Amino acid sequence: MTSKLLILLTALVAHAAAAPAPFVGTLLERDADVRESYDYVIIGGGTAGLTVANRISEDPDVTVLVLEAGTHDASDCAALIPRCLGDTMRSKYDWNITTVAQSALGVNNSRQNLPVGKALGGSSLINGMMFDRASPADIDAWGDLGNAGWSWKALLPYYKKSETFTPPSAAQVAEFGITWDPAAHGDSGYVQSSYPAYIFPQNKNFQTAMTQMGVAQSKDQAASSVGAFWSPNNIDPRNQTRSFARTAYYDTAKTRANLHVLTSRKVTKLATNTGGKAGVKVTGVSYVDPSAPSKVFTARAKREYILSAGSLHSPQLLQLSGIGPKALLQKHNIPVVVDLPGVGNNLQDHPFSTIALELAAAAHSIKELGTNATYDAESKTEYFANRTGPWTAGGPNSVAFLPLSAWTNATTAKSLLGGYAATTSHLRADLDATLVTGWEHSREVLLKHLATPHMAAMEYIWLSGANRRVEMPFSLSIQHPLSRGYVELNSSSPFDKPIVDLRTATHPSDVALLTHAFKFARSLLKTDAIQVLEPIELTPGPTVSEDDEAAVETWLRGSMSTMFHPCGTTAMMAKKFGGVVDERLRVHGVEGLRVVDAGVFPVIPAAHLQATVYAVAEKAADMIKEDL
Repeated sequence: MTSKLLILLTALVAHAAAAPAPFVGTLLERDADVRESYDYVIIGGGTAGLTVANRISEDPDVTVLVLEAGTHDASDCAALIPRCLGDTMRSKYDWNITTVAQSALGVNNSRQNLPVGKALGGSSLINGMMFDRASPADIDAWGDLGNAGWSWKALLPYYKKSETFTPPSAAQVAEFGITWDPAAHGDSGYVQSSYPAYIFPQNKNFQTAMTQMGVAQSKDQAASSVGAFWSPNNIDPRNQTRSFARTAYYDTAKTRANLHVLTSRKVTKLATNTGGKAGVKVTGVSYVDPSAPSKVFTARAKREYILSAGSLHSPQLLQLSGIGPKALLQKHNIPVVVDLPGVGNNLQDHPFSTIALELAAAAHSIKELGTNATYDAESKTEYFANRTGPWTAGGPNSVAFLPLSAWTNATTAKSLLGGYAATTSHLRADLDATLVTGWEHSREVLLKHLATPHMAAMEYIWLSGANRRVEMPFSLSIQHPLSRGYVELNSSSPFDKPIVDLRTATHPSDVALLTHAFKFARSLLKTDAIQVLEPIELTPGPTVSEDDEAAVETWLRGSMSTMFHPCGTTAMMAKKFGGVVDERLRVHGVEGLRVVDAGVFPVIPAAHLQATVYAVAEKAADMIKEDL
């Protein structure tokens, strides 16, 4: 071998050792491997972002980059096992947002935690694992607001497309009487939807009590989520673990060479220039590694940028980029690119209060997993041996979404609907006229539907959420509040958390509805089906009579919290109604930019949000493909 050849081979070996490993697929924390441009850049690898990324990268000739601020989860108990439900909140997987003081609430619950997922998979990693759908009336209301192509009939195929549903076991059917409609479900989607292997027996008492109160049972919430029903969870029946956007849409696509995902990266700004069909066009996104924020990188898309940072951070990024309310941008010395008053406004959530119960006659409860070490250890052993037992029980299953007619009489219902007054005095001061008009428009649409038995006004949840502090948390949650909050910049720095004000209970009708809903809850507790459990009410307790509306209102304002369902801040409505995106989810006045997350919901649906976010993202992916 010649000396020249040896020198050449030595140089090649040295170069290979110094060079990074070949990059053939998903990109994790390697800025040097980001391509000069992609067909699509998606900002946010959460519930919606990963759904869209998966679907549009099905074509191997389409390149996709996802930029996610959080990390890949550690496949730990908090992330995957129902026993640890709630442990992801206020953790490294959470943005740890706290609202400003809520002026209409009590002193002790004024500033509220608002968990929002900061991880690959977003809030689908940290939510309460409810996998229920909105009602047909909820989605039809979006169409009634002027959004062509949005209706229950149009969205149902996407609910089904996202899901693989596994029916309850024969033993569960025999014990609990769970019913379902196979035609309403999907059987080949990425998200696993099923019932936990173990359901606490006292869940059945709630369903029986609802029947004793004359409440209709829904055969399957997937077709009609009005009434009392057994809700599935996003749980994988094969191993009884959480099925979420990371496991569902990322893990199944991560070997695609045309899909790159970069985690632990904070997008700081959308770059724009004048021109294009809309007048302004997005030309790139700036992003940083927060551990070394002085070095700014740029990602570029040849076709579109898709903003899926969630209903709190999508409007924040738009505002940082000069797209939002003019006065707010000027306050922070941000050049106005597009004056779009709706960005960050129209924030909605499901406020709720919880009646805390002890059940003297219940053999076991979820509370014992935190207070009885022996019971918890035995349950843990059973879980890892057989994937059965109480460790599989996390999210609620026994719920009821009720229209006004189910929990009030006709006179009271008429009075409560009358409380949805046209007055706008409760709205935020100095709100842009388009947003006032949009609220009035939304109010009229909601009134039309709430006057029927087809739209739920209240949710009742038995064994609610991840609450292991009491034996039986029994929650009631208003589904269509008229109060409206906002998200806005705290400064011009992308590293400062946004200001979040839910403005909970600022519209008087919201509290009036909950006050009457509490009366129904108390009546339910008096049924034979509940009394056999020997309930002891700890909160608010017997000193608060359901007939004393002032006392009930005081308790409600002092106990009310958020259901962690923020949405509406980049609403899909016409610009004249304060909307931010059109019916194709394109940002008004900006070319090459869409928003795909819960922020586009113009009015909040009567449902836990994740199944609807998946469906909207599936529909958005098809629209993106159609609009090439």
